[in-house]
Amino acid sequence: MIMQGSFNANQFEPNQGGGGIHPPAQKVPFRITNTEIKENSAKDGGYFKVEFTSPMGVVFQNYNIWNKTPKAVEIAHGQLSALCRAVNIYQIDWSNEGAALRNAQGLMDVGYQKGEEPSSDNPNAKGYTELKRVYDMAGNDPSRPGQAQQPQAQPVQQAQPQQVAAQPMTQQPNGAWGATTAPQQPVVQQAAPAGWNGQGGPAQAQPMQQAPQAPQAPQAPAGQAWQPGQNGGAPSGTPPWGSRT
Repeated sequence: MIMQGSFNANQFEPNQGGGGIHPPAQKVPFRITNTEIKENSAKDGGYFKVEFTSPMGVVFQNYNIWNKTPKAVEIAHGQLSALCRAVNIYQIDWSNEGAALRNAQGLMDVGYQKGEEPSSDNPNAKGYTELKRVYDMAGNDPSRPGQAQQPQAQPVQQAQPQQVAAQPMTQQPNGAWGATTAPQQPVVQQAAPAGWNGQGGPAQAQPMQQAPQAPQAPQAPAGQAWQPGQNGGAPSGTPPWGSRT
């Protein structure tokens, strides 16, 4: 039987209240070995069946989640909320029949069903047992305030600040100080000839990397343009350290 929707233990107050072949025991360790959704015998609803297995035996608990009696549904919600808190699994998907609970572990009390306690005064008792209470692995009762496990917080991926290595401060050609990403190469500052900046006056010299083994070009007289043969054969108006791109 497949149902849609889900169960959230945080929406219901936990409550403790099953059947199976298991002797009475106090805080015996359990593992949830199966979960399934079953239709009730009247075929007017269904229940969530959970199988608890311990070293002593197996006990079942039926949670009447889909019942026409509101009180039965209320009790089931409280009991299932207690189980979810004990095993620290708060969200159950009904479409996979509560598979999230399978293999969850905790501690449980198993006792006789009402009227099934074997005694000389009750010779007809069958000795049927049921799940009485569940606890977390530390023995805390989730139905008692302050003892329930808290939902596990999901880790948050935080952006890591980028580590930027500090660059050494070096003096720049213009006299200022600043960081450089690589050792500076020696530069040669030379004044361009008159008219180089297109405004009739000498242009400001720009620092450029010196070409390896480049011969020092002669300076032209002030006010005269560079002529072929005076700057290594470069066209007139070309600075001696090469053309800019």
